[in-house]
Amino acid sequence: MKQKRWYHIDPKSGKKVIRSFDVGVNPGDPWLPGMGPHSPEAYAKTVENNRKHFLGKPKSQEQRQKMRDAKLGKKFTQEHCERLTQAHEQRRVARRERNLEAMQIAMSTVMGND
Repeated sequence: MKQKRWYHIDPKSGKKVIRSFDVGVNPGDPWLPGMGPHSPEAYAKTVENNRKHFLGKPKSQEQRQKMRDAKLGKKFTQEHCERLTQAHEQRRVARRERNLEAMQIAMSTVMGND
């Protein structure tokens, strides 16, 4: 059975409470969907760990350009689009050849020309 996480802030302790409920169930007023915002300490820890992990790993110019394009909403480079088109055409040709071969086999068995 699928479940979805809901959270609320406990007014007595001030801590975040996370529970799983079934997908179709709406638990009510204090509960909000999701897992809630991170605490400032948890957020700072995540940011620091990310900085440590990526420290000293410079990106190539090509990678920087890809990241810039992705941020601007340009999903694919021209070369990538051409490769996608070529792969699609190859799949269409292979499918066409398989269909023709299957049709010839079917016609030969119907006509009795084994």
